[in-house]
Amino acid sequence: MTEETGSETEGTGGNQPQVVGGIKKKQLIIIGVITALVWAFAIQTGSTVLMIIVGVLTVALAAVLIWAFRMIRKQRRVVSLLQQGNQSPEGRRDALAKLNASKDANAPTNLFARAQLMAADSPKEALKLLESIELKVFPAPMQDDVSLLRAQLYLSFGRTQDARKAADSMNLDNPARKEIRPFAASICAEAWARTGKGKEALALLETIELPRENAESIGLQMRIARVFARFATNQRNQARSELVALADEDPNYLGRFVAPQFRVHPELQKLARSVIQQHPSARRQIKSQAR
Repeated sequence: MTEETGSETEGTGGNQPQVVGGIKKKQLIIIGVITALVWAFAIQTGSTVLMIIVGVLTVALAAVLIWAFRMIRKQRRVVSLLQQGNQSPEGRRDALAKLNASKDANAPTNLFARAQLMAADSPKEALKLLESIELKVFPAPMQDDVSLLRAQLYLSFGRTQDARKAADSMNLDNPARKEIRPFAASICAEAWARTGKGKEALALLETIELPRENAESIGLQMRIARVFARFATNQRNQARSELVALADEDPNYLGRFVAPQFRVHPELQKLARSVIQQHPSARRQIKSQAR
């Protein structure tokens, strides 16, 4: 049996790339109507001063809208590259090369996109890149996504306290980010369980409803988090049962609890190893690899 389950940061488990923010058609219509009404009022008054003021405000509004549209266009390009990178390792390398060569390579949105792509193959470099800029520098709608990726990476290196800080900075009930909540909550649950909040982690896991997309990967993360939470609340028998269920599905899943890089509690490591040693599939795999 191998002691690794593959890169824990392969993909983002439901955290799909998307344009951050944006201006909807309805919002543009409202802005246009208000602007027209303000101009109508100014013209009706016949006040030159008022019309000058409205004119200045209109120019300022136009400048803001132009800036916003440019930002959206740049974000859409980044999203397109992220989607390309999700297709294959070659696509990922090509997308990274384009992002690195961009004149906006060090912009927060670009930097986060690069970190997402790097996480699959070079998680240490991805984390180093994310740590090079403070969370508050990222656009507000993006900060939960940044914290989520940071938490994933921290957990993959056993840096549980840092993962806890990243998890605690996320707003899991943000209505604008409902689609990432299941995966984000499962990552938060693991971070909490491994830093003294086992009961809260179990309660959080109970609130998760699996989505149609990525249900398998998110469900696996939930089960892993539940093992940590059971262990943290001294439910050793239940934790063992969860480990056995994971081993029944694929013994390699238990590598998440015994591989050194994850820095799992020694007692939980011991429990996972005992399940591995006693599991028929794992024993057959070990014998096969020993030949």
